[in-house]
Amino acid sequence: MKTKNKRQGFSLIEVLIVLAVLAVLYLLIFPTIISQLAKANDARRKLDFNLIAKSLEQAYDSIGYYPQTLPVCDQPLILNGNNYLTSIPCDPKTKIAYFYQSDGSENSSWFKLYARLERSDDKTIDMIGCRYGCGPDCKYNLGVSSPNIGLDYCLPDVTPTPIPTGPTSIPSTPTPILYACSPSASSGGHCEIYDDPALSECPKVYPNDPTCAGECGVKENRCQNAKGKHTPE
Repeated sequence: MKTKNKRQGFSLIEVLIVLAVLAVLYLLIFPTIISQLAKANDARRKLDFNLIAKSLEQAYDSIGYYPQTLPVCDQPLILNGNNYLTSIPCDPKTKIAYFYQSDGSENSSWFKLYARLERSDDKTIDMIGCRYGCGPDCKYNLGVSSPNIGLDYCLPDVTPTPIPTGPTSIPSTPTPILYACSPSASSGGHCEIYDDPALSECPKVYPNDPTCAGECGVKENRCQNAKGKHTPE
């Protein structure tokens, strides 16, 4: 008695169906995976900045200055024979060192540290005033600096255009107004307009937010002086 042969392999239609299902799953899951990886990388960058800044401040409190440059990635931060950080972290994605600035001297009086977050919707970008970029060439949106100096803030390029007179006219992009917390301790500080927040060593900048997010009551959020405050014409 003859027996039927067992079916071997898959038909072309079945293979195509499987591939189509995998393609749909890829389109649905892959963007989520990429977003979560970017979020994790950004969280790592912010942790790295806190770690580096804390170590630099510890060094400053001990020896009275900041280093001219930072060691290369994964190397210790050793100053005057003291180890202030076992391993300097680098960018989790590019594996390149974060951008570090000092006054150029061996015993620097200040420092600035910059990086770029992958997620443009990260609230930290607006909190520190880097929505339009910070640092050299405005290519960074994450930064931290020593308490005696502010970050280098950038504003959007605005090309003057004619005042709209018809349906085809294109209005110009408005320049954001920069608000920051004044150094005055009276009434818990005030949110005021600053033409140059960096000159006043403002730790936080609030573009187009006349309330400064209600954070002026915290001393650490206030500018160090009023040099860069807006003066009405």
